[in-house]
Amino acid sequence: MDNSELSSPLLSSPTSSVDGEVGEERYDTLGTTKKQHVSSRSITSSVLTDGSTLATSGLHSSGDLERGEPSKGADAPASDKMEHNLSGCMLAVLIFFTMSGGPIGVEPSIKAAGNLYAIIGFAVMPFLWALPEVLITTELGLLYPCASGGVRWCEVAFGPKAGLIVGYLGWIAGVANNATLPVLFLQYVLNQFYPHLYDDINGLLRYGILAGITLLLTIVNYRGVEIVGKVLVIVLFISMTPFLVMVIMGIPQVNTDRWLQTPNGETQTFNDDQFDLAQSGWFPQYVAGIALRPFINNLYWCYNGFDQGGHYSNSVSKGMFKRGMAGAFILTCSSYLVPVLIATGASNLSQSEWTAGAFATAATEIGGKWLGNWIVVGAGFSMVALFFGEMSADSLQLMGMAELGQVPSIFATRSRYNTPTYAILLGTAGILCLLPFSFTFIIELSNVGYCFAVTMEFLAYFQLRVRKAKDIRLLRKIWNVMLLIPTLSFNLLIILLASYVTYIYAVCMIAFGLVLIHATSIWRCIKRDKVGAAQDAKDVTPL
Repeated sequence: MDNSELSSPLLSSPTSSVDGEVGEERYDTLGTTKKQHVSSRSITSSVLTDGSTLATSGLHSSGDLERGEPSKGADAPASDKMEHNLSGCMLAVLIFFTMSGGPIGVEPSIKAAGNLYAIIGFAVMPFLWALPEVLITTELGLLYPCASGGVRWCEVAFGPKAGLIVGYLGWIAGVANNATLPVLFLQYVLNQFYPHLYDDINGLLRYGILAGITLLLTIVNYRGVEIVGKVLVIVLFISMTPFLVMVIMGIPQVNTDRWLQTPNGETQTFNDDQFDLAQSGWFPQYVAGIALRPFINNLYWCYNGFDQGGHYSNSVSKGMFKRGMAGAFILTCSSYLVPVLIATGASNLSQSEWTAGAFATAATEIGGKWLGNWIVVGAGFSMVALFFGEMSADSLQLMGMAELGQVPSIFATRSRYNTPTYAILLGTAGILCLLPFSFTFIIELSNVGYCFAVTMEFLAYFQLRVRKAKDIRLLRKIWNVMLLIPTLSFNLLIILLASYVTYIYAVCMIAFGLVLIHATSIWRCIKRDKVGAAQDAKDVTPL
């Protein structure tokens, strides 16, 4: 298919030249094109209301990036020129399936901290982390409405290379996050249908099953199957209905004394698959009986990702964007806290039994085997929707980076289904490499990548709305700083709690990113010189 026929912002190749050049696109000295920069978690055709996609974020000049100002005139974001085709309700659902998908996977928090501290964690985390992230995303999304989201913010604040770094870190975190989904679903199935295999399943058999699930979903995604619009609402209904039924049936059975249960003092091992908490780090493993690393990482994994709402800012009106972000916040936070309250209060599961997949066990105890089975089915639908959305975003992002010359051009290759072949293959390879690890460990790896990326976004917020904001009063700047204190502090805690293995992973991730940026700059300079030499050769008049 010709590039001009593609609707995705990351699938369109430049059809016009810049700087007066004709035919070849030229690059500036910063190594960036004069066209849209790629999104860190770009909006793809898998998440729009009617199968259409978001428009590009528009042209923006290097001058705009250096001044930290929104683009004007011809360089304005495409959101100023496009039809706003999303409602606030639909936006809330889209963000929900971008970063949450329901309460599946929250069980390690209860195992790590006990009922009381887990409930406190899910009650406090929305205000300690989620609400500040929602407010920051809403403010920057309204100021810079474009599909690039956090990448655009970092470009405006720090320059194009910062946007490339955020895009790279977002892709790394996205691949790791996608690896958690098959692992989590298998644990739900084993916990409900084959409990005798939950801890004793053969490693090769486990990996074979996980690889099979991953490859099957990858093939479906490769063939261009999309989950769009109203279908997402149906998936939301299917995935959340069993939890709603569990809540309704569980309310009369709640014993509030169970909510007050604290850690039993036993060392909790998180060997859901093979790996456990023995991966040592320098920070204390236990505080007041709470296994800090899995507890904090699970809470962080559950509530991070609201910044992805910035990618939708150019597809809705300002009022709808605010409502959508608020709706996503309420939907996500309630989908965690309410089921946790009912499951811990209405079931007799001990702290050590709250392994990933235990929601199905609690539902079986509350309503019967049929309800536990229904929970597994709902988890499956949620996992498929999340996997498709994440893989589409990651692969199209890599494809867009290739078309912008930020990574090798092979990743811009499209299949006959118009999907990014090698970008999908690279993402799949990353997932397959992570499948041998445990659910809690993969979460930790995903969190580290996301932590670095979102920290850059928060620093961009400080740069744009505090340091360089001349039209904002002092009290408002103080409020903006207050929003950053808990979020940056929590990011620092994630780094401090990491195991030595995760530190090695983070160093390799950052080192590879720096090498990628340096290599890309060299490659762009070579390409620019070749294009210039070819243009000069054309301009030479034969004697």
